[in-house]
Amino acid sequence: LRADLEKQLWNLHLYGEEAIATFDQAALAYAEDGGDTRFLIKVTERFAGVLVRNITPNMIRSAAKKVYSNHKPATLNRQFITPAQAVINHAHQQGWCESIKVNRFAEDKPKREAVGVEYLVALEPHVPIHMFALMLFLHTTGRRVGDAINLRTDDVNLDTAIASISKTKNGEPAEASLVPVLVDILRDLPPRNGRVFGYKNRGSIYDTLKSACRNAGIKYLATHQPGRHSFATSLANQNWTSKAIADAGGWKSPRLVDETYIHTNEPAKKAAELIGKKLAKKLAVNF
Repeated sequence: LRADLEKQLWNLHLYGEEAIATFDQAALAYAEDGGDTRFLIKVTERFAGVLVRNITPNMIRSAAKKVYSNHKPATLNRQFITPAQAVINHAHQQGWCESIKVNRFAEDKPKREAVGVEYLVALEPHVPIHMFALMLFLHTTGRRVGDAINLRTDDVNLDTAIASISKTKNGEPAEASLVPVLVDILRDLPPRNGRVFGYKNRGSIYDTLKSACRNAGIKYLATHQPGRHSFATSLANQNWTSKAIADAGGWKSPRLVDETYIHTNEPAKKAAELIGKKLAKKLAVNF
């Protein structure tokens, strides 16, 4: 042990921190600096004792496949590649290694569905009033379910119809405008646990929502699709720009709105109409 310590100190003296910094040390520094630790344990166990400067993108991809051998590519990307890369790039900021970029595994993106207000109308008789108010908030503001759950009574001004979100996923404060029907509901809605919608976490929502959808005879779509996804799609169908939708719903990038939330065949439809008209003219001339 003494010899090993002497070797580390000697390498530190000769070559600097990068000669002795291991992944587990880097992971600890990352966590202490406020990094996301949800999936760090399995990654750290895999690379414990390995110098961060020696870890390659291929090593990370191979380790991800071994640790999560029976899981989908999305899990490998989210629960292994992302935290591993985050730790190493944080170590790079400390001067312990070079930065790293790891190619993600190809994912099959699930097809999301957008719904209109008729979905909420069908749901309303089968859910508690707190849950209906929550779903209405998500559908009409485009905000994330975490933003809604964390709202406290002091965050909502019913006179101005504004809900103040102190910190969004992007780390920035935001405001959400409330539709009149939601304002009316909230005036008579008693807060629970100091929260506007009464739920402590999102896990307490889904079982009740699944049961309600089954009783209402509608497809269970959780909270994101009837909320944030439908919000963006509805505005896109009203010819809103991606920038305007991003501003309204709190997306950081209009490009993300384009790629993830807006699904429209308008360009294809217009192209078909244009080409079809030209083709019809030609055929009329020839025949």
